[in-house]
Amino acid sequence: MRLKYFCLGMVLSAASAQASGFDSGPQGARLLGLGGAGTAYTGSLAAFGTNAGLLGQWADSATHLSFGGTAVLRRASFVGLDTDVRADQDFTPLPNGYLYASRAISKKVVLGLALTTPYGYHTRWADNWEGRAVVQESRLNTYYVQPTVAFRLTDNFSVGAGVVYAYGKFSQCQALGQYDGPAQARFAGSGSGVGGSVGLFGRTGDNLSFGLSYRSGLNMKITGGTAEYTNVPGTDAALYAASTGFGTTLHMPSTLALGIANRINKSLLLTFDFALTGWGSLDSLNFDVAAAGTAPARRLISGRRYEDALAFRIGAEFSASPKLTVLGGLRYDETPVRDEYITPDLVDANRLGASAGLVYQLTPRLNLEAAYSFEYGQLRTARVTPTDTRVNNVAGTYRTATNTVSVGVTVGF
Repeated sequence: MRLKYFCLGMVLSAASAQASGFDSGPQGARLLGLGGAGTAYTGSLAAFGTNAGLLGQWADSATHLSFGGTAVLRRASFVGLDTDVRADQDFTPLPNGYLYASRAISKKVVLGLALTTPYGYHTRWADNWEGRAVVQESRLNTYYVQPTVAFRLTDNFSVGAGVVYAYGKFSQCQALGQYDGPAQARFAGSGSGVGGSVGLFGRTGDNLSFGLSYRSGLNMKITGGTAEYTNVPGTDAALYAASTGFGTTLHMPSTLALGIANRINKSLLLTFDFALTGWGSLDSLNFDVAAAGTAPARRLISGRRYEDALAFRIGAEFSASPKLTVLGGLRYDETPVRDEYITPDLVDANRLGASAGLVYQLTPRLNLEAAYSFEYGQLRTARVTPTDTRVNNVAGTYRTATNTVSVGVTVGF
């Protein structure tokens, strides 16, 4: 029985990690500087990762590359409702990167390839903190590969479509809370899934343009996960085998985005984005645990009941000189996680963010880009209902903040 509830708690924590809306932010330094408002923005090749239709606007030149690195630092603090003791997450920056490439086949057809890391986190609390039985350390890395083809139908209109292959790895460590000693469980697994992306771009005049994009959800199947238990007292060794397996399917959400870009004058461009992410597809999670010792194989089912979430973004691009461009952005992201499902592996909240960036033209074909973003999360309180096994949690109040830095290079030849 204890094994059942312990595994259920791990399942719920892993589900929260996927459902809490913790993406790695805009996948490109220039887009980060604009606050992520890139659905109708043609100033960066990286924007076709968001809207496949934008790739068609790069049909005038043969080859372009855009690549760089990103570091994401998410921090959370916790104050227990019963103990009034504060705990802070350890300093765990998450490195990411991106690469975009385009090749014009003709004046009408462009091929593109995007390699991105759109979702990820690394959460680590002290080994002896109040919620150690829920999570001590948790990590997720995802890698998306998106080959894309776009067609420039007219000078002012283009469409595109791509296939998305996703590969993900996650790991999690937590204490076995029913024991006073260092008994611990570690879980690790990887999986993959396939989806698609379509988009269009239009320009109604010299100053106003729009974009519409859709990226489908995908099912990331994990079939070879491993669970390891250490320092379990001998009396319960049959319940917690040294190693066993598990499998599950993580339902990654879809994204629908609408964007508008308006050139106010020769020096100033404003961009606006509205996005709807389909987190509501994560209604439940089935978790298949392999037989271990005397414990039989079983399927654990947990209801999630997440909600679709909205995001609003605005960006500004100002040409300060022929070689220097200044970027700025604001964004508001709505959390899909209800109060009763808050867990400390990834604490999510409604977030308000601001960003700034610079683009410097070294040569007509080579640019350097850099940007910084800060997001602050709304205060959230988690409460525990002992009779409710849907959530393995610890009662307390959370504050969150996210810092993101990105540096990149764009080159054409």
